[in-house]
Amino acid sequence: MSVRGEFRRLLKDLLAALRDAELAPDTELALAPLAERAGDDLSGAAEAALALLPRLDARAFSDPVERQRFEDAFERLEAVCRVILGR
Repeated sequence: MSVRGEFRRLLKDLLAALRDAELAPDTELALAPLAERAGDDLSGAAEAALALLPRLDARAFSDPVERQRFEDAFERLEAVCRVILGR
């Protein structure tokens, strides 16, 4: 899988975790368009994602399974964004 494909997959995993837990709708709405943006501007999409991720907090998840799912998706997306940006 390409880096672009991995970014999109991880972003979708994070969005699904947020949607399923019904948390952070504003951040979810801001993150969602980044999957499409990654097609033309992967670095810009990664930069925008990194700027939005601090708005999310795993402590908002009351269910431990949902929290773990979110944390995994969050960490992987953050890591791939850093790789894309060379950080």
